Amino acid sequence: MIARHLAAGTPVILVGPVGVGKTVTISRVAHALTRREVPTQLVRGVELTPEAGSAVMEDLPAPGTTLLVDDAHALDERSGATLLRAVCHRRVTACIAVETPRFTRPASDDLTHSLLELGSRGFALRIDLEPLGETEASAFLRECGADALDGVTQDALVWMANGSRALLFEFAEVATHAARHGRDPLAALREAPMWTRLGDAVRTHLSALDVEHLSTLVAVGRFPGISSSHAARIRPCHEVETLRAYGCIWRDDSDAGALWANPVLAAEATRSLGDAHVRDIVEAAAAQMFEAGGRWWSPPIAAVVAESLLRGDPPPVPATEDLCRRALLDAARHSNDQGRFATAEAFATTGLAGDPDDGALRLELAHARVSVGAPQTESPLPPVVASERDRHRAQQIATAWEMRGFSSASRALHAALDRGRAPSAEEDPASARVDTLGFALQWPLARDVAQQTARTASGSRRVWAWLREAYARAHLGDADGADRLSARIEEFVYESGVAGLGTAERAWALTVSLMTHLTLGSDVPLIHERIADERRRAAREGDDRALGVAGLAASLSAAVTGDDDGALRDLHAARGRFHLIRKDMAVAGVKLLIAQFVAVRGRIPEARRIVDRVSGLWADGPLSLRHDCVAARSMVDALDERYDDAARAARHALSLTTERPAPMLRVRDLHRAVTLGVAEQDLQDEIRRLLSGSTASVRRIWDDAPVPLVAGRRHSDLRDALVRTLVPRSASHPPTESPAVPPGSRTTDASSLTRREREIAGLIAAGMSNREIADRLFLSVRTVESHIYQARAKVGARSRRDLGDRASDRGTFP
Repeated sequence: MIARHLAAGTPVILVGPVGVGKTVTISRVAHALTRREVPTQLVRGVELTPEAGSAVMEDLPAPGTTLLVDDAHALDERSGATLLRAVCHRRVTACIAVETPRFTRPASDDLTHSLLELGSRGFALRIDLEPLGETEASAFLRECGADALDGVTQDALVWMANGSRALLFEFAEVATHAARHGRDPLAALREAPMWTRLGDAVRTHLSALDVEHLSTLVAVGRFPGISSSHAARIRPCHEVETLRAYGCIWRDDSDAGALWANPVLAAEATRSLGDAHVRDIVEAAAAQMFEAGGRWWSPPIAAVVAESLLRGDPPPVPATEDLCRRALLDAARHSNDQGRFATAEAFATTGLAGDPDDGALRLELAHARVSVGAPQTESPLPPVVASERDRHRAQQIATAWEMRGFSSASRALHAALDRGRAPSAEEDPASARVDTLGFALQWPLARDVAQQTARTASGSRRVWAWLREAYARAHLGDADGADRLSARIEEFVYESGVAGLGTAERAWALTVSLMTHLTLGSDVPLIHERIADERRRAAREGDDRALGVAGLAASLSAAVTGDDDGALRDLHAARGRFHLIRKDMAVAGVKLLIAQFVAVRGRIPEARRIVDRVSGLWADGPLSLRHDCVAARSMVDALDERYDDAARAARHALSLTTERPAPMLRVRDLHRAVTLGVAEQDLQDEIRRLLSGSTASVRRIWDDAPVPLVAGRRHSDLRDALVRTLVPRSASHPPTESPAVPPGSRTTDASSLTRREREIAGLIAAGMSNREIADRLFLSVRTVESHIYQARAKVGARSRRDLGDRASDRGTFP
């Protein structure tokens, strides 16, 4: 298009900030003009010192030659004046690329303003090249050959490139090279030498920032996750907001408004300012916090102070021992949560040197030592855990130990909790360990204890109780109860917001929610969208735990939706970034489910490796894990046409659920066993009995009797029968053609829709996006998504588009 205008004699001015692709566009225009047999002359603007020689452009090209000027804003004064006069007097046809800042520079540039006026005054056609949006950047990344990277890495590259094609291209080169050689792409980017092309691109990208803005970028980068209110205490608010607008800083939508800096740009800003300047920034922030005497407290700043205390450096200002221990405690907790147990032990022991009886620090020390497998005698737990804050943390630690197989340490910690409970206080139902009941396949008890916990808990603890109760109800076939709890979780977590739920926690909650729906034989597209959102958040935060858990959630989501390559890449990356995923009982079930999904799509060797790893770790684990291991092995062996091995595993799985209150597992085991010929077909009566207490929609899913394997039966038929035992009817699962919502499982009567749901369905039919609907109705996008999900469930719509089509068919819903 540009070449066509130039060939017709119309000058063109390309305008945009650094990195948007002006140079590449100029090059492509030159090729397009060559194909049209139009001669061209290329001039590149450079800033010349008076001693550097003559002007860049003294003479105009011959008539009929198109002048291509790249970086025209950097022309010397004489060349710039020559170019401006020539274009204004129509003596030359030119394509001129001009760089503009993303925000106002301290000093104006007369040449740039004059060049831009060529477009505003009609002397040239102005074309603005905008920074890449997320969707465009993802597409550009695929063009660069980076589509083999895991999803979290791709999201991180898009975020760190800050809309720049130049940066994104260099990031893709470094990341793909690292991935091919078995290295973590994100670590490779953080460690990339700055004298490379990547370093040049980063320096150019930051050239518009002055020292003050660089200092703010360094401060946020040094204190990742700092709240907006605390950031305002150490740096001017307008600088933070400018950097947010520029894309160098991201703020989440929590009440605290936590801030994260673009790590690559922040690292370059640190190098640019120098160690002394950065040290002054850090010490000034720490001094402000300590001088407040605890009236305000920022854990990210405290963590940096703790690093100094660990090295033996004095605090930036005289501080009490209590404040120093508080900083060390925050650092120990964060390190334990990240799985950096050796570092956590160092922080905790440093704090305990001043007060050996500090219960909170002893908890963190014990957590670190138990987690690395130290003998219990080397993990001195406090004999009593009494304070409310310590009790909540102790519950978290006990659950983590239970999930990793440290049962004796978990029991000792629960005993300390029991000793610290006030005589008048009722027994905390959480001490019954709902997860332990689930691992023992005692789902009715797990449901009841979780329900009791939810009644007495608040905040994030109530959300976890609801999640556990929904999961238990799903295993009992109570779809209606599980759906009610899922809607409640949706409202509290995504509509109202709950303190204490970070990105890692939300990603895990979504993983549990997806597994809950899969247990019931349904799939919810909204959950996949939520997981993608949390994956993008994790990529911005760069936190190992968030990256790992979000990657695991993304792996399950990809497996369910049929992207087996993406599922395997995401799982591999998650295991490498957060090693605790490798040995967590709760995660083991997720990995086994991923293995079965990828096996369905023919990835048998990879699926078998996953099952072998999990079985090797948990061969002597709790009942549910032993069952899941043999059930997954049965599925993989059958899909690999190893029918004898599959039958033995199916028989073993069936024996583990005999007389257990786990109807959904038992029904699947019966169907698989009949299909593989290790159980009689007359077990249909047992299936009906097991489903007698289930929701009607669940019973309809299993209406068809299992068909046994017979001689001569095609493998594809067997495969379809086995897939049904994995996910009976799921819209997102490609091997089956079943609808997302089983026919009859929800009413198709549109009168069941609320007024708002009918209104939103009509706007979908009109072609509006969720964002446009939200703006139109003055709602949040999440509220619109929730209404769409509820409406789809009520009318049996397979997708958002299907809901709109149904509204369109009726004109609108009545």
